Amino acid sequence: MVSLAQSEDTLALFTEGIAGRYIHIKSTEEFVNHRRLAYRPDQTGQSSDAIYLPEHINAPDHNGYRVLVMEQLGLRECQTFSFRMRTALARVDTLKAHYSEPATGTARSGDFHLLFGSFTHPNLAADLFTLLEKARVQAYLLRTYPGLKRHLQNYHNHLLSTESPDIDPLSWGHRYLWGEANIPQQWSLLSCALQNLEASSTDVYDSVSELCTLYSLIESAYVFTETDPYPQQQESLPDWLNREQRVEEWEEDLEQLDERLMAVDMLAAEDVEAQRGDSGDAAIREAELDIKSLADERDTLKRRIDMERASVQHALGTNRANARSFRYDEWDYQQRRYLNRWCRVYEEPLTGSDDYDTTELRDAIKHFQPLVQRQLEQIRPTGLQRVSRVQDGDELDLNAIIEARQDIRAGHSPNEQFYSRKERMQRDVCAVFLIDLSASTDDPIEPPEPFDWDTYQKNNNDNLRDPFDSEFEESPVDETPKRKIIDIQREAMVVMASALDALGDSYGVYGFSGYGKDNVEIYTAKDPHEAFSQRTLQAIASMTPKRSTRMGPAIRHATHKLTQSGHAMKVLIVISDGFPQDSDYGPERGNHNYGVEDTAKSLQEAQQKGVETFCVTVDRSGPDYLQRMCPNERYLVIEDMADLPDQLSKVYTALTTG
Repeated sequence: MVSLAQSEDTLALFTEGIAGRYIHIKSTEEFVNHRRLAYRPDQTGQSSDAIYLPEHINAPDHNGYRVLVMEQLGLRECQTFSFRMRTALARVDTLKAHYSEPATGTARSGDFHLLFGSFTHPNLAADLFTLLEKARVQAYLLRTYPGLKRHLQNYHNHLLSTESPDIDPLSWGHRYLWGEANIPQQWSLLSCALQNLEASSTDVYDSVSELCTLYSLIESAYVFTETDPYPQQQESLPDWLNREQRVEEWEEDLEQLDERLMAVDMLAAEDVEAQRGDSGDAAIREAELDIKSLADERDTLKRRIDMERASVQHALGTNRANARSFRYDEWDYQQRRYLNRWCRVYEEPLTGSDDYDTTELRDAIKHFQPLVQRQLEQIRPTGLQRVSRVQDGDELDLNAIIEARQDIRAGHSPNEQFYSRKERMQRDVCAVFLIDLSASTDDPIEPPEPFDWDTYQKNNNDNLRDPFDSEFEESPVDETPKRKIIDIQREAMVVMASALDALGDSYGVYGFSGYGKDNVEIYTAKDPHEAFSQRTLQAIASMTPKRSTRMGPAIRHATHKLTQSGHAMKVLIVISDGFPQDSDYGPERGNHNYGVEDTAKSLQEAQQKGVETFCVTVDRSGPDYLQRMCPNERYLVIEDMADLPDQLSKVYTALTTG
């Protein structure tokens, strides 16, 4: 038995080498619970950016997983996922006898789901189709990659020796693909169908044609019972398809809300002149409240749709062409154990673009930048140190000369680095700034006070004219856009980036968010090895509020990057506006202790690996959980968000100077 956890890293490199681009390796358990190891195209989606493998396989070595990887890459190269039911009905006449149009108003289904639902036993049809496609893809792979034959034979020989033959025809069909020659005579038609699909000219619709031909024969071989794996009722839609259906329903609700909002808004505008006196004012106020309520409801639903749509895309592996994925453990404090490889982290670059004008951002930091630069200039090393054994220098290195003489006498070529020189002392520091990009960072720093109509009238007794009268001079209203948490975060990072670039320290800037354990997102604005540039500014400017706050895996990923940097001093600073939370952070969403405990464990792990950690938050309730979460009380609660740039520089100075 071989596990995916042991093979995933090497499989990722193998897959990238074959496909010519990075493809995410995912467990089938991340996506759907398969009834068997057979690859079901209706249950895994049509993503070109991810492949799904079982957690464990019956194989003699890790090459078994390579065979499965090749099978799935073959499904893509053979255009299995280009299948369309409409085309199948046009090309395969025998399919029309099985197919019937879905009833009006039934749930939306995928093309494969429609295909298999055409048969009395849909799951039997699905498994038979999978077998047929495997035969077609396997033949293609052996033609295209001759070197695969040896690994395929070894894997199949192992399966033949360890799995006992069942009486059902599908088992015999699989054994035929594995090289079993002695297939029972009654299944000769099945073996002929498998042979037919080995031709280079076949496509997915040929597999559908063979499915229609064989289905009745295979169906008659079973005695169906209540416990049989092939009930007449089709298995439920896969999770991603259910989610898509849910999103479509929400989008219909959103459309209706938009229509209602527009109708109420138009009605209020039309009735302004008609609404006079106290009763009219009350009606207007009621209309305004209706508009506000509908707008809030719409915004909430829109955010929910965006999060669910993103979750579907991530589950399918879509929109991840430029991302790499990593797996990390998570600490379950209730069970007092790690959940192995529980979370998947996607790291993708924030490229920014010319659409993000950095002029406004530069203007916003003019006040802070000189102060922060002066603070960090104080920790710049000013002394000189002598460096030995260099090619050129101002003095001869006596020890190097002696060693060279010894090498010559021994008959070896001497080291020609005979000199020493004085060099300016350098700091060997690498810092990572991990910025919370949760949806709450879109909140204004100073929320506007709610409008009080009674107070307004009381303060304006001198003018009792209709406020909607064109001649009425309204009190001036401050329409200046409210600054948001994300605005200050961006400004603080630009200030720090500019100052650290001048200091010469290595640093990286990353944002984090996500939605669910399989969709933790890391957004790279700057890697430590990159130089500070206009692209860095644009990337930071492109940071926007996303979804949830799953801190633990984000911190573990940042720690991993720091430990790979090779610097003597490693620093991690987390900037957040609240406690860690996510849709599935623990068994109960309302239980914040789970996220706090996992984050605390991730910070402890970082400390054990030599990473100095510090958490900065603008959440005034921060001490309630930060004192439990941060080791050695390494946290800071900022009362005034505008102080963030100054406070960050002080924190950085303290961490990097001991």
